[in-house]
Amino acid sequence: MVRHSKNNTASGVFTYAERQMVDYGTKSKRLGSDSKRPFDSCHLCLNTSRLPMVCTEGHLFCKECIMANILEQKRDIQRLQKEYSAFKKREKQKDDQNRATRDRLEVQRYIKSEVGLDRPMKRPQGDEAGGQKTRLLEDKTGAARPVFERGKERAEEQKAKLPSFWIPSLAPEAKETLRDPSSLSVQCKASEPHALKLKHLTSVLFKTSKTEKLCPSCDKPLLNSTKIDVLRPCGHVLCHRCVRNFVLPAHACFVCQEKVSEDSIIRLGSDGTGFAGGGGQMVASRYGSALQA
Repeated sequence: MVRHSKNNTASGVFTYAERQMVDYGTKSKRLGSDSKRPFDSCHLCLNTSRLPMVCTEGHLFCKECIMANILEQKRDIQRLQKEYSAFKKREKQKDDQNRATRDRLEVQRYIKSEVGLDRPMKRPQGDEAGGQKTRLLEDKTGAARPVFERGKERAEEQKAKLPSFWIPSLAPEAKETLRDPSSLSVQCKASEPHALKLKHLTSVLFKTSKTEKLCPSCDKPLLNSTKIDVLRPCGHVLCHRCVRNFVLPAHACFVCQEKVSEDSIIRLGSDGTGFAGGGGQMVASRYGSALQA
């Protein structure tokens, strides 16, 4: 019988193709144009925005979506506040019970001391003599050691004896802790979380044709590769070139002549085009658990 070759999976190491097939470790993939969100799409529903509104960081939302999201976050904060109040009430009840128990034990100890029940019994003379003989014997043999050394050894022995944590009655318990929700606020989580208020949202007015959005100044179509600015006082959307050439020198909107300052211009966020020069995230990574034998 002729000698045959080994299978391609019999190697002692993983090949590149095998690493791609096994679903573990860090996975990276190049993002193309199909993976990019269009600039006029909502960050929440990912559809073309209806009655669009933009936050101070340039994130675009549908009016209905952002209103529902703000309401949901406020309800969650109220729920957390109720849970925190109930938690503090339970903690106060536990403290009151512990304090009452300590007071009761202290009263009982005081009563016993007044009656004389806690006085130690006197040793018989023979026991005391036997104890003295034992102590003398320990001193002669060198077995007697300082008290602090014996206490230290006893503490080490107790530390080494771990409880049987697999038994439900001996299982350790983690102390329940809750974070105070008074510092929580409504957040815009489109990218990096930041504070979001309803009064900070600006209604966006696009100039639309049949199939695309246009700049009202130069009538060029707006794309993911275009730098797009939103004028906060009026909500009109222009390309950055027209804003730089016409709006900033005149300090007024090109469409409605509303007064505009440089601080009131919002750069509309875009995910890029999928090409290296288009900006945005180019590579997506997923972190998985490592392979274990």
